[in-house]
Amino acid sequence: MLYKAPLATLRAEEHEMNDEGRSAAIAVPSTPERSANERAILNMLRQDGPTPAAEIARRMGLSAQSASVITRKLEAEGLVLRGSPVRGKIGKPSTPIQLDPAGAFAIGLRIGRRRSDLILIDLEGRVLGQKTATYAYPTPASCLDLARAGLAEFKQMLSADQHERIAGIGIGMPFDLWNWLDLLGAPRAEMQAWHDFPAQDAFAEATGLPAFVGNDGSLACHGEHLFGGARHLPDFGYIFVGAFLGGGIVLDGRLYLGAGGNAGALASLPVPGADGRMTQMLEVASIHQLERRLEARMPGNGQRLLQQPAWAGFDDLEATWIEETARQLASATVTLVAVLDLPSVVIDGSFPAEVRQKLIARVETLVAQVDTRGIRRPQIVSGTLGITACALGAGYRPIVARYLVE
Repeated sequence: MLYKAPLATLRAEEHEMNDEGRSAAIAVPSTPERSANERAILNMLRQDGPTPAAEIARRMGLSAQSASVITRKLEAEGLVLRGSPVRGKIGKPSTPIQLDPAGAFAIGLRIGRRRSDLILIDLEGRVLGQKTATYAYPTPASCLDLARAGLAEFKQMLSADQHERIAGIGIGMPFDLWNWLDLLGAPRAEMQAWHDFPAQDAFAEATGLPAFVGNDGSLACHGEHLFGGARHLPDFGYIFVGAFLGGGIVLDGRLYLGAGGNAGALASLPVPGADGRMTQMLEVASIHQLERRLEARMPGNGQRLLQQPAWAGFDDLEATWIEETARQLASATVTLVAVLDLPSVVIDGSFPAEVRQKLIARVETLVAQVDTRGIRRPQIVSGTLGITACALGAGYRPIVARYLVE
């Protein structure tokens, strides 16, 4: 089967700034042009690893000479490496070609409700450096400061020549942050700064790099699809339980954003609250709810307790929270399948691995008990990246835009 080189790149995902001053989807600045065949070969090597030149030509539907010209050009640009020849039983030895991890770098920033994470990644998506900031609530100024300071630190890890290989900075952030004042406990004036904040331009100016901005849930889904437990799943829904709730959707191997960039925005799903009145799912299924209960019991310690490598000291509250959250996730899982006919739903969150294991086990039990006549019960898959997923997904956007295809 030939590997088809897509002619369209990320332009299909561009959206203009809407009338509220925020990106309607993933904002994509212009990037240097690269031929479709070059992008497709790099993409194939990213997905499949070292591949002999003859196999590249066969799968791309190219002549051996054309494939050789392209791969040698990519090698001269420092984007691919030639491995040691592998001798078969007959014929000439084959030389595998692979991505050069140092061929490109990028910065990924996840802006969360309680912390932000900045990472430096290479062409293969390996995390080379990380810088984290915690706070009571995020502000544009503090996030820009983190990006500037982190980039300066990361550059010290790279050579001067490698500085030129930083493709850009990707930012994953909750849309409409100013609408969450009551849940963040933040001053209105501080949070209103997000309303008219030109994120793409501001981060580009602060770092001197092309900036790519997208919804945090969608980009966490993207990171899990590229590098995590969903790497080989072509169609799935994604649920991330963080300070609030987020999600994403992948269809036919491609991140689906929707017209406004909020596809998979599970936090906004209407559900019955404890008093029977309809509310949003984030009000009954998020780590924020557990933090509230911890604060009521141990004032001033909620955030600290939840940032432990292993949750301890509040087993009863944890058990109640897992049960309540699992019920909401089970409902959201069946909803995703009923609407999009997805075979799999990936669940992850910013909690310890053992908490994720308990939560997923309970979701699986509850989904098995749901009346699913008319649809196929989905496979529940554990995410593997946790809180790093969003920064990875965001950080890889500049690399995709410059060198790869979706």
